[in-house]
Amino acid sequence: MKIGTARYNLTPKGEFYLIGYRSDNRNYPATGIYDDIFCNSLLFDDGEKEVFIFSADFLEFEESMTNDVKEFLNNKYGIDKNLILFSATHNHSSIVSYHKGWYTNKFNAEYYNFLLETIEKSYLDCKNNKKLATAKIGSEIIEGYYDNRNHPGQLADNQVIVTKFYDSQDKEFAAIVNWAVHSTVISAENTVLTSELAGMVSKKLGEKFGYYPLMIVGAAADCSNRNLRQGNDFKELERVSSGLSDEINLIKLATDIELDKVSYVADTYHIEHDMKYVHEEVEGQIKELQKEANEFPNKAEGLNTRISNLKKIFSVNHFSLDVNYEVIKIGDLILYVFPGELGSDFGKTLKDIECNAIVCGYTNGYLEYFMPQSEYGLSFETIGSKIPKGEPEKIVENLLNMAKKLIFNNK
Repeated sequence: MKIGTARYNLTPKGEFYLIGYRSDNRNYPATGIYDDIFCNSLLFDDGEKEVFIFSADFLEFEESMTNDVKEFLNNKYGIDKNLILFSATHNHSSIVSYHKGWYTNKFNAEYYNFLLETIEKSYLDCKNNKKLATAKIGSEIIEGYYDNRNHPGQLADNQVIVTKFYDSQDKEFAAIVNWAVHSTVISAENTVLTSELAGMVSKKLGEKFGYYPLMIVGAAADCSNRNLRQGNDFKELERVSSGLSDEINLIKLATDIELDKVSYVADTYHIEHDMKYVHEEVEGQIKELQKEANEFPNKAEGLNTRISNLKKIFSVNHFSLDVNYEVIKIGDLILYVFPGELGSDFGKTLKDIECNAIVCGYTNGYLEYFMPQSEYGLSFETIGSKIPKGEPEKIVENLLNMAKKLIFNNK
């Protein structure tokens, strides 16, 4: 197996706008840059198939955009569209410029074209510098920085997995850090660009590793540092990112990974949902929020924003969605590729198989929250959810069966 790498600065020039949180300040230009945002890429080449992973300090990727770029790379370079991954770190203090569908309508065609050019350059860089590689993997449960945001004091998926790649001289030159946490230390009031938690940890690990790892976010729907924050400013970002990078750097890589052939299985799951009972649920939630806003005027602005967002659900009487996902096997390594936010319990389930598994959430699109049945009605991720209760379990079961099929067929 040969592996190539690439890294590019994605910070825009001139005036730009932020994305994330749906805050009113996102309607106005950003006021500065705290630190640059980047993309990191990896290319796996087994001599017959290639797997290209492009990870960026973005909030999300639109499925339509990823499909267009996949089509382009396939037509020009022949890479299989199902083996191209666009993964976002889910940065709520990133830029909106590349996003055609964001509600603030601050799309920038010039930046979009720059992004497409950067993706192509990244792919070509990887092809040109790829080298024979071996791999090792290790993991640890890291506590004290983030947990289950819906159940304070309980862990979410706190397993951090590090996969490192080594050249023929046994020198490490690339890595994937797979964790499950929202990249949201900085508050919604922030108006300056930052790479946030994932990007900052990648930079600090870069100083320790000698290269910058891809930060791949897994099943992080109900996982954040909300309950453990000592603030929501850049001082706190520095504290948390430094602590996490120190912990991650100590993870021992005790398992060798065989890197041989690439194989995959892709599937589509169709969802149909009558939204009638959801509307009834939302009506009850709005009444509770209105009561809270009347009792606590200092919280009224934030609560009214939530009410306004919930009311939008009333315009959706029927919901239909095709969820496209795949499982990729690279030797002994399994990649679950999912275009949304999976609950942390699902992440644990997916990784509990006879193979080294990485969950790639926020990848090749952004759809919805996909939470366990037991979580419905407990938090904003599920109140008013367009995803019917029980459907996420079926998708996770499909993903597991796909992984087992790949593992079994290669034994």
